[in-house]
Amino acid sequence: MSRRRGMSPRAIARMMKQMGIEQKDVSGVTEVIFRFEDKEWLITDPQVVMIKQAGSESFQVSGTKSERGLTTGTDVSEGMDPEPQKELEIPMEDAALVASQTGVDIETAKEALRSSEGDLAAAILKLRQT
Repeated sequence: MSRRRGMSPRAIARMMKQMGIEQKDVSGVTEVIFRFEDKEWLITDPQVVMIKQAGSESFQVSGTKSERGLTTGTDVSEGMDPEPQKELEIPMEDAALVASQTGVDIETAKEALRSSEGDLAAAILKLRQT
């Protein structure tokens, strides 16, 4: 009776690379949640492997699965304070340039720059069209 040996992990990795498949361990993952319409699966102590093939990524997850009802706040950001919007600072030079090119006052030029997110050309075009 002949004894067959399996392929070594190194040989398997080499063969996968030749086929265009890349496999990589994802470290630092503490839990994985699969959220369904009526329940959640929580995978604790997960081992996650990312597999890249033909431009797409797949994930293989193994660990200890527990099932639970939906947690409140299915949106990850729900319950968190929204990040405050930082007002765009308009440099005086930009406002002066827009004002000189369009014949408007500095405040109107600043407002056009704010609405165009600081884009000089867009602000000038917007003011010339009105």
